[in-house]
Amino acid sequence: MNITLKTENSSAVIESMGAQLKSLVIDGREIMWCADPSFWGKSSPVLFPAVGNVKNNKTIINGKEIHLGKHGFARDNEFDCQQLSDSEAIFSYEYTPTEGEFPYKARLTMKYTLSADNIRIDYTVYNLSDGNMPFCLGGHPAIACDNLNDCELIFEKPETASTPVMNLDNRMFESKNRIARLDNSDTLKLCYSMFDNDVVYFDEINSRAVTLKENGNALATISYGGFDSLGLWTPAGKNAGFICIEPWCGSDDYDCDDNIFEHKKGIQFASPDKPFCSYIIISR
Repeated sequence: MNITLKTENSSAVIESMGAQLKSLVIDGREIMWCADPSFWGKSSPVLFPAVGNVKNNKTIINGKEIHLGKHGFARDNEFDCQQLSDSEAIFSYEYTPTEGEFPYKARLTMKYTLSADNIRIDYTVYNLSDGNMPFCLGGHPAIACDNLNDCELIFEKPETASTPVMNLDNRMFESKNRIARLDNSDTLKLCYSMFDNDVVYFDEINSRAVTLKENGNALATISYGGFDSLGLWTPAGKNAGFICIEPWCGSDDYDCDDNIFEHKKGIQFASPDKPFCSYIIISR
C-alpha cells in the first residue's frame, strides 16, 4: 500500500512495505531514485536492527549465537500506517523474536512530516523486552542524479577523514586498510569507481549534514541527528543514476571485531523505559 503526502509545493509517496520513501517531489523536481530493478530495486530502505553485514550472517547476543542477515529485517516487513493529515503519517512495525533470531521484542516507528521544501523522517526504537536492547539503525535514501562523475558532496564542516576498505571476500571492513578522502576540506569529488569495493564509510566525521551537487547545482541536502556516521553507496560497475547517502548507527563488521553484537562500533542501546530517537531530513 502506498500513502501520499502533499503540500502546495511538494509531495511524497511512502510504501507500507518497509515504510520506504518511494518519491519526493519538491517544486516539480523528483529527488528520489526511481528504484529501477536493473540497477537496484529499492529507493530508501530502513536498516534495523543491523546495518551492513555481520560475519557469516551470525553474531553473538547474550552469549548465544543468532542469525542476523544483512541490514536486518525491518525493510522486508509490512508496517502499519496511520495517516494523521495530508502532510504527516506514522508507520509502525513490531517484531516478536523466534528461536535463533534477534532475541528482543521491539517496535520501530517512522514518522514522515512533509513541508514545502523538505521531508523529515523521525525514527523511534522501542525496547519491548527486559534489559538493554543492542541494535543498529540506518537510513538508506537514494538521491537521483544524471551522472555521478559530475557530482560532489559538500560536508557541513571541513573534515579530515579516511574510510576503511571493504574486503569483498569476507564482507568485512579492513581496520588497517583505509583510504584518505578529506584533508581539512568540506568537498568530496564523487565518481563511480569510488565504489568498486562497495560502500564508502565515514566512521569518524563531525558533520551532520551534506549537500549533493551536480555540475554546481544542488540536488539535495541530507541532514541528520542521532546518527554518528555516514555511508555512501551506488552499485559497482553499473553507472547507475543515483547515490545513497546513509546516516548510520553501527555498520558492517570490521576484521578486528570479536563477533559479539554488543561490542560493534556504533552500537546503540534502548532500555524498556527510554526509547531511542533519531531523524533524517531530506531537503531541496
